[in-house]
Amino acid sequence: MTDVPNGERGEQRERDVRGSGPPRSSRTPRAAAGKTAGAGAAGKTARGARRRAEILDVAAHLFAQRGYRGVATAEIAQQIGITEPALFYYFPTKTALLQAVIEQRDADSREIVADLAALGGLAAIEGMPGFARRNQADPHLVRLFAVLVAENLDPDDPAHEQLAERYRRLRHAIADMIRRAQAAGEMRRDVDPHAKSVEIVAFIDGLHTQWLLDPADIDLVAMVEAYARELVLELRVSVL
Repeated sequence: MTDVPNGERGEQRERDVRGSGPPRSSRTPRAAAGKTAGAGAAGKTARGARRRAEILDVAAHLFAQRGYRGVATAEIAQQIGITEPALFYYFPTKTALLQAVIEQRDADSREIVADLAALGGLAAIEGMPGFARRNQADPHLVRLFAVLVAENLDPDDPAHEQLAERYRRLRHAIADMIRRAQAAGEMRRDVDPHAKSVEIVAFIDGLHTQWLLDPADIDLVAMVEAYARELVLELRVSVL
């Protein structure tokens, strides 16, 4: 039988008790019954969303600490206070949980990249330090992806393709931004957009790894600011 979270089991017991009592003297009007049913469904949906978010938060924290392979689903469930079958009610497999963690945690990064792309051109390059400030304020997020990437280098690893696509999507966004700036006459046309996108992602990724290993010696924001200034000088069309 499928297990459910403790709170929902308690609610079920309450419903069972109410259902076994004496019949009411009058029937509930249909409109009122409809409202009650709707409120109950909304409540269940909200509780389910909160529980799902809680599972994702705990899983992300543990994966960042010890990696996907170093954490058992039973431990995640125990920290939340539910049974392991209850966890699988929300995420049918451990792999599904891993993929959901990556998807959720990557949402903010996609939003920032989209904002920079909307700025376009040199303004997007100049906005790169904002991305670094976000990461500096949330080192747990940076560590999570660093650990998961190291664990999923083999094509058969559970999140290999998802993480590869994450990098692919980032490179494409940067390359497209460069192409649009070249077409607008803002960036030099002799720059290879794809090669430059690979360089930018490699710099950011490598810098984050060094920062995680030795944060006292690496000023993340200052390094990105300096790199952005160099990029602007390199990419800007010279005015004679």
